[in-house]
Amino acid sequence: MTAPHFPALHRVHPLGWINDPNGIVRVDGRWHVYFQHNPFSARHERIHWGHMSSPDLVSWREEPLGPVPRPGEADRGGCWSGVATREGGREGAALVYSGVDDRDVQLSQVVVARTDAALEHLTEPGHVAAGVPEGLDLLGIRDPFLVELDGRRWAIQGAGLRDGTDEQGQERVVPALLLFDATDLDHWEYRGSLLTGEDTLAAQHAPADIWECPQLVEVDGRWVLLLSLWLRPERVARSTVQVNYLVGDLVTDEATGLPRFVPEAGGRADLGPDFYAPQAVVDAAGERVLAWGWSWEGLDRVQQQTDEQGWAGCLTFPRELGLVGDRLVMRAPRELEALRGAELPTVPAGPAGGSAASGDGAPAAVGASCPDGAAGEVLDLPAPFRAEVELTGAATVELHRADGRVETVIELPGGAARLLTDGGILELLPAADTPSTVRLYPEADDTLTLRGHLGRAWELRLPA
Repeated sequence: MTAPHFPALHRVHPLGWINDPNGIVRVDGRWHVYFQHNPFSARHERIHWGHMSSPDLVSWREEPLGPVPRPGEADRGGCWSGVATREGGREGAALVYSGVDDRDVQLSQVVVARTDAALEHLTEPGHVAAGVPEGLDLLGIRDPFLVELDGRRWAIQGAGLRDGTDEQGQERVVPALLLFDATDLDHWEYRGSLLTGEDTLAAQHAPADIWECPQLVEVDGRWVLLLSLWLRPERVARSTVQVNYLVGDLVTDEATGLPRFVPEAGGRADLGPDFYAPQAVVDAAGERVLAWGWSWEGLDRVQQQTDEQGWAGCLTFPRELGLVGDRLVMRAPRELEALRGAELPTVPAGPAGGSAASGDGAPAAVGASCPDGAAGEVLDLPAPFRAEVELTGAATVELHRADGRVETVIELPGGAARLLTDGGILELLPAADTPSTVRLYPEADDTLTLRGHLGRAWELRLPA
């Protein structure tokens, strides 16, 4: 029996470990999304590239695995994060990823593999396109990303550079984006750095030891750099912390001819505790930028629980990136409307206090007081909480346990937003503000209660 917290609309693998989305590419009208995957257990080890595809961003099918660890090769310890790209005159896609060995997973090499036209098989096994740059005291390097500037292909990798000691005598590490000339995709040339944490704005908005999973894309006419912040485990037990962004300009340095990123503003990409390692991809056909993130298991979960359920982690719904001034926003793409089923009933505001279910046990709403004291609505969703709700103002989301306990999941300050729930994941996507991603673990008789300024609401289900 499927657990009530299983995110059935988000993933295609009921077994194994999932983390970072990788290699997102559209081929012949079909979206292909790879991701970090251990098909053998709910633990981060023996990482392969899982693979799923969709014609419409809502109906997904499992595809054959992409790159897998190979004994004796540069990726023998795991095929870690990377991207996919189309090459002129070639069918299929090139898969560019971090190959880690069985000695030091912090120092990866860039590996390039290629697929057949249908992305079902590798026609060229992975070979090393870039080793670890010499002459640098690296804490770590990984996660290649490709970017084009003025018709020329460059690549970046996230890294951390050791730089003496700080005022407390502790090792000082500066995050950096290392720059490579990737004109020849099979042979990269190290060319310095695109940006480091020595930059004042970068240090303010993206403090880290290593910048993981860098994503550099044009959004609404500006360049946006997404950075996943990694800290040494002696500083933060989990190491992977959160995702921040910088908004600025990608320019060519007149003296060197090399690109550099000049940040002008920044912030946090997602305010929830359960969002990391997004991958952004330009959807030229849709004239937009889409992104998927990794939503890990919540901090209150222990390894025994994930071992027993047999799976861990999921990808978020795809999100459409936009800018409101210098603020990065992530909205639900129009395709997700195909998940809408029956509309959930709402009623005008009435007496404050309570909520009710309809006679057949379906979700219902009754009048109630909003968090801001004004009249509003309440919507009760029985587990497994598969619903979309339009929010028009301030609201709260509470998890009501069958034994009477009430846990506040999230408080929403106001403004138009869409809230999407699917078992154990909740995604709040405001129209003009920062999103939030939260994992939760309902039992069969629990209820999710939304209280506040609610608009229309729908059950979510896979289209027929």
